[in-house]
Amino acid sequence: MDIEKLLGELTISEKCALLVGADAWHTIAIPRLGIPSIMMADGPHGLRKQLESGNSIEIQESYQAVCFPAEVTVASSFDPELAFQMGEGIAKECLNKDVQVLLGPGMNIKRSPLCGRNFEYYSEDPVVSGEMGAAFVRGLQSKNVGACLKHFALNSQESYRMISDSVADERAFLEIYTQAFRRALQENPAMVMCSYNKVNGVYASENPVLLDDVLRKKFGYQGVVVSDWTAVNRRPKALKATLDLEMPGYVYSVHQLEKAVRHGIVSVEEIDASVRRILALVESKSANRIEDFDLADNHALARRIAEGSIVLLKNDEQILPLAPTDKVALIGRLARETRYQGGGSSHINPFQVDSLLDRMPPEADCQYAEGYTLQGDGWDEKLLAEAQALATGADKVIVVVGLTDEYESEGYDRRHLNLPRGHQALVEAACAVNANVIVVLQIGSPVLMPWKDDVKAIVNAYLLGEAGAGALADVLYGKVNPSGRLAETFPAHLEEAPWWGHYALGNGEVHYQESVYVGYRYYSSAKIPTLFPFGYGLSYTRFEYSDLTLDRDILRVPGAVSVSVRVRNTGDRFGKEVVQLYIENNQDRQFKPAIELKQFKKIALAPGEETIVRFQLTEADFQYFEPAIKMFVSDSGDYTVQIRKDAETLLLSAPLRLENPGQKDYAMNFMKAESYRICG
Repeated sequence: MDIEKLLGELTISEKCALLVGADAWHTIAIPRLGIPSIMMADGPHGLRKQLESGNSIEIQESYQAVCFPAEVTVASSFDPELAFQMGEGIAKECLNKDVQVLLGPGMNIKRSPLCGRNFEYYSEDPVVSGEMGAAFVRGLQSKNVGACLKHFALNSQESYRMISDSVADERAFLEIYTQAFRRALQENPAMVMCSYNKVNGVYASENPVLLDDVLRKKFGYQGVVVSDWTAVNRRPKALKATLDLEMPGYVYSVHQLEKAVRHGIVSVEEIDASVRRILALVESKSANRIEDFDLADNHALARRIAEGSIVLLKNDEQILPLAPTDKVALIGRLARETRYQGGGSSHINPFQVDSLLDRMPPEADCQYAEGYTLQGDGWDEKLLAEAQALATGADKVIVVVGLTDEYESEGYDRRHLNLPRGHQALVEAACAVNANVIVVLQIGSPVLMPWKDDVKAIVNAYLLGEAGAGALADVLYGKVNPSGRLAETFPAHLEEAPWWGHYALGNGEVHYQESVYVGYRYYSSAKIPTLFPFGYGLSYTRFEYSDLTLDRDILRVPGAVSVSVRVRNTGDRFGKEVVQLYIENNQDRQFKPAIELKQFKKIALAPGEETIVRFQLTEADFQYFEPAIKMFVSDSGDYTVQIRKDAETLLLSAPLRLENPGQKDYAMNFMKAESYRICG
């Protein structure tokens, strides 16, 4: 395809038409010039291609596809290789169904656990979100299926998402809320999708600071920017902000662009810039060919990803793993009707859904009772009594509870962190008659656990996808050693959160008053204990850390310091461990979080085996954004390199001094900026 030649042959009307979707899912084709159409479809944890892929954007019946674990689940694996494999597996289904671009991954930071769509995002931490999202993009695009990062930016709530105005300071915007996008952009995704909300007073779809200054100029993105579906407010203004493609397609928008060109509001050069990007995307993806694929292969892959993502939160007296001889009461409707995905546009028509009841080992001595319904708050006195009676005579009780789509979904936010009343009552009823209660959670975001001290074990299964029940059974019975870690904080009290009392209350300005203190950055800085901290997770084996070594105790900029730590499996089982490296910040000119995760690696060790895990730190790991001079800078001073089990548990530390000769230059610029601010 000779793009420059086509630009000379296309009429203005045809160019404008290329910048608006042909329908709900396709770009427009120009047959007379041999320009084909390409198709987009919802993701991100599976392919949702509607059976009728025309003008309707309503959530309708879709083709069967493998429902992989949700992003919240995959993030808890802390394993980018699994994210890569998931992207690659979904790409094979896209090729089979003639889909050229998948609308995912979701890269938004979890500002609050109340966000109804948090199951579709990775983490509260930009390092975890960035690495996992980048790996997914690599996997998807390894098969030449385009990825679409979403939703850019500051899309941290679902209620009033069409009209709310996210107001954040520059540091929070650049250090927290766009860092994961910036990392994933290094993988050259085919698209970036703007968000519905306003950003500092201007709709994201027509925000030149957001799309042109930050995304294109500062971050260097050269691909297609697409609107979220129906997110465009004024099409000509969106084009001038460099939004290339409006979805879904409306003829009215084409006419708006044509009129804007005639009246000189939009230049032909601006039109051509977007058309070039659309044509480059179409050229790169239209050569894809339909390929045969067996969904059973992805079902098996989804199970392997689930195995690496389950988080063991509590295991008193090593009640887990279970023995085949244990007389087990399995109670809770979700044990039979698994909640394996979230609600909304990412809802997959699954290929084969497994349940925990069906996947319990054949030799297990297990009886089942429902305990609650899946309607409303789940309360049913008769079902509760039957479940409690079953629990009374069991050696061990597995209580499966969680959140239904009514409690968390795209389109609205949660008002509290409680489990449904019937689920809560079932845990309490089981504890009242049996001392050996194991709680399994099927959730897309944190919940409060007033019964935490009354149960022996807690397994956070999150949303494991269609094949996750088999992985869960393997964890419960010890065939698989749990290795997941929380990629988000579970608060002990909602009222202690920095956004409490201000979150998603109305349709006006949403002030991110906590700035960079998001998630564990806040709780560690304020020294507030949590229910379970970021990075937390248990294992059936034990890992011992030693010999934290830095190859130098002074990092002179520019330069690097090599960090190594020895990790040994001192238990009697094979296991995987997430090695987490944090920096304890010095507190100099600007406020900073007390600690920040900088790098992580997941390792696998047999009993008695040890390895040396290596990291490399550079100036970038110590930088923060200085608003006065519009630069990322690092301050000379004393820092601490830390290896932590989680955000609340320090294992090893070593001092490091940073010496930055360039600090004198930007300090002078800082002084000039302050002088201008005072005098000007």
